[in-house]
Amino acid sequence: MTGGSKLLERNETFGLGRIDDQGGHGLSDRQWVQLARRAARSTCPILIAGETGVGKEHLASWLHASGPRKAKPFIPLNCGAVPESLIDSQLFGHVRGAFSGATADHLGMVRAAEGGTLFLDEISELTASAQIRLLRLLQHGEVQPVGRSRPLFVNVRIIAATNRDLGEAVAASTFREDLLYRLDVVQLHVKPLRKRLTELPILLNRFNAEFAKLYKQPELQFDREALNLLKAYRWPGNIRQLRSIVERLHVLCPRTLVSARRLLEFGQIAEPTSATSPRHLLQQVKGEAVRRVLADSGDSVSRAAAVFGVHRSTIYRWLKLR
Repeated sequence: MTGGSKLLERNETFGLGRIDDQGGHGLSDRQWVQLARRAARSTCPILIAGETGVGKEHLASWLHASGPRKAKPFIPLNCGAVPESLIDSQLFGHVRGAFSGATADHLGMVRAAEGGTLFLDEISELTASAQIRLLRLLQHGEVQPVGRSRPLFVNVRIIAATNRDLGEAVAASTFREDLLYRLDVVQLHVKPLRKRLTELPILLNRFNAEFAKLYKQPELQFDREALNLLKAYRWPGNIRQLRSIVERLHVLCPRTLVSARRLLEFGQIAEPTSATSPRHLLQQVKGEAVRRVLADSGDSVSRAAAVFGVHRSTIYRWLKLR
């Protein structure tokens, strides 16, 4: 069982968001988990939506492992990573001689997932031809390999994922509306990391333990300022970015204690610049206070340090942060 599924077993979401509440569901995270478990026990198609890097494949894997098909294959495919000319063959297979270079029969990922789950990431990138074939699979349980005259029956569950609005893709005529209806039986929306910062310590501990084991070294320790900086960061790359930063720190950081300075230096993340972020507001207050004291003390850094009860270097740092 994966780390995420363990967290779900403890009624924690591990950042897996909640059911899309555009219809007014207004579900709590606990209710979301219960809904996800019910969906996992079924064999219906599931559509997972969310930004890049939020953990959509992780959720799909958990849904498979928590359902009746867990003893059968879980086959993932990133539709955007396969050339358009090969997607039909890659997904649905081909027979020998179907096209130039087809020197042998190819099973295809649909049939490779027989009895199990086929996970199609970036589903919006499917070609028009592949969309038609996938629609037939969902409607009739049939797959027709390239070059074969008759279809074959298969037993496969489809879980799809997207970081795009498929409704907009339908409006732009790049995605079939009937296929969207077939895929969108249950939709799970995964929230971005910036909207679930209460889970950041859980994720941080998980990745920290993972890379400590991988690189055979002690786990890193993050001081309070470093943790505050992580919580103030916007995380454009979501969980994937956090995992990458933790690994980079394990490789590059010269000490096990990670301060805010070391996090900025070796983690290669920028300090938050939002005018509304707590860190930015604190910097503004410190900068204004230092300017007033310096003006009253003839620009004496030593006197300012005495007023605030800090070292001269702290005054210089506060001035730098203004």
